[in-house]
Amino acid sequence: MEFNEKTVDVINDLIKINNDRIAGFEKAASDLEGDDNGIVPVFTKLADESRQYVAELTVVAQQHDGEVAEGTSTSGDLHRAWIGIKATFTGNDLLSILNECERGEDAAKTAYLDALNPEYELDPEVESLLRTQQQGINQAHDTIKSLRDQVDTEATGETENVYTPGGAATEDDDFTHQPAFEGDAREFQDRERFIPEPESIEQEEAWEEEQESGESKLMEFFVNELKDLLWAERELIDTLPDMAEAATSPELKNAFELHLSETETHVARLEQVFGILGLEPESRKCEAMSGIIDEGDEIISATEEGTAQRDVGLIFAGQKAEHYEIASYGGMIALAKTLGYYEVAELFVLTLDEEKTADAKLTEIAENQANYDASTERAAN
Repeated sequence: MEFNEKTVDVINDLIKINNDRIAGFEKAASDLEGDDNGIVPVFTKLADESRQYVAELTVVAQQHDGEVAEGTSTSGDLHRAWIGIKATFTGNDLLSILNECERGEDAAKTAYLDALNPEYELDPEVESLLRTQQQGINQAHDTIKSLRDQVDTEATGETENVYTPGGAATEDDDFTHQPAFEGDAREFQDRERFIPEPESIEQEEAWEEEQESGESKLMEFFVNELKDLLWAERELIDTLPDMAEAATSPELKNAFELHLSETETHVARLEQVFGILGLEPESRKCEAMSGIIDEGDEIISATEEGTAQRDVGLIFAGQKAEHYEIASYGGMIALAKTLGYYEVAELFVLTLDEEKTADAKLTEIAENQANYDASTERAAN
């Protein structure tokens, strides 16, 4: 296995980041006063995962006879100290601790994204290991964020409305009822309110039989849409690197690269959903996403390299993809709840939130930079 000096630096940086996570989650667990929500085992599990990552990374470093990093990074030390300081003012409340843990997980995601920069020319075996660990880091971030959102919802008594096809959301609608924690179990509360009220015992029995057999027309539609989404997400994995390479501004490049990592997680979630349904993952060409991707290719061809105009076009194409996915996942959440697949709905809520965040980031780049820069470029005669 061949290494370069940069490989050893990358490995040692990730060892430090994982040591940060271990110490950070242990600190968070110790700061909790009571654990009515069963969250300490989650912190313990994530710390153990990072111990495994450190062990794997240490082996890689030693294979190159490199010096293995010990201890934590400066940012990690500050991260844990911040948890302690904030707890002093808030009485070690769970929401504050989860907010800071999410900030730490954001840093870990960024570290792995940076480590996988193609410029480092990592050995294929090392890159494969880092991508596997990156997927675990992304899933851990999702777990912490979901916990944080749930605790925040319980504290405020509010839920967030999400658009779903078929009608506008109102204040009374609750399309993203968040999972409640009962011990270590994550389950949706009030499940029955998402299920149509049967008009007779015969209708109820027929409905239950259809759900158990998976043969209802709604189930058939749901699975077909699932196949479309899997195709769309897989195509985006192939497309996003081209969009990042074509982008002019470093911020837009980074946004596409970050969303590539998230999209890989989205594919993994969709494959997990197929497993929950007892099906093998299968994709079906999504004509809508295919058209959006083709339009993105046309924008790259029709705009000049290195211009803000190209960035504006790429943002348009990217947001069209995001809006399609936001509408699709919003609809799939509602369908999953109706069909009784609450675990699936929970997974889709995580993805929907990430799609909305990615869309908001593109809007921010457009409004703060790209649109203005393009307005100052002189059009070709």
